[in-house]
Amino acid sequence: MSLTRRPDLVIFDCDGVLIDSEILYCRIDAEEFSRAGYPIDPVAFARKFVGITFDKTLEIAAKEMGRPFPDEVAERVNARVAEVIPKELKAVKGISALLDRIGIPFCVASNTATERLRWNLEIAGLLKHFDPHVYSAKMVARGKPAPDLFWHAAKQFDVAPEHCLVIEDSTVGVGAAIAAGMPVLGFVGGQHCWPELGDQLRAAGVFDVASTCEDIHTILAKAGIPAA
Repeated sequence: MSLTRRPDLVIFDCDGVLIDSEILYCRIDAEEFSRAGYPIDPVAFARKFVGITFDKTLEIAAKEMGRPFPDEVAERVNARVAEVIPKELKAVKGISALLDRIGIPFCVASNTATERLRWNLEIAGLLKHFDPHVYSAKMVARGKPAPDLFWHAAKQFDVAPEHCLVIEDSTVGVGAAIAAGMPVLGFVGGQHCWPELGDQLRAAGVFDVASTCEDIHTILAKAGIPAA
């Protein structure tokens, strides 16, 4: 879906777009899944599961493994996340400056659970840019790849879906945006991104791909979005 007019609302995904969390989550998840009998490395984990909820990831991996994961896998993952994220999580390079320059409303819409989403943004120093416009899949019936979350975000601003612009780093998120009737810009600036991701996002339907936050700014400016 192409960008045919100046958007009235920018909707950011969180993990891998605002915060460099995917590289941390994929490392933790890959190690714990491997420990539980599903051998996978962080890069393979990113390629296969980025953009999918943790519960759905467990479901897919368990089906492939032929048996359910022990309950303690999720417990170990949560414990390690609680230890690692406060120490290592950073905002994506240049994102805070970009947010300061956007002269129209914007928000965040993520599959991450609400409390963890806000926690991550606070640790990365970004919650102040978005609060209270922080929207989680827990607020709707279906998370991405369903369109519900993006429709929910647009409704909070009374903006028509076609007048929004979504920024996503996963094919799952891109599919959700397109299903919602929203043009979507791909982003491959997170540390977890693999070389062919840009081509995969284009194949999924993005109108363009940005590699840095400066690229995003340039694309937004070309779309007529004023600077703050």
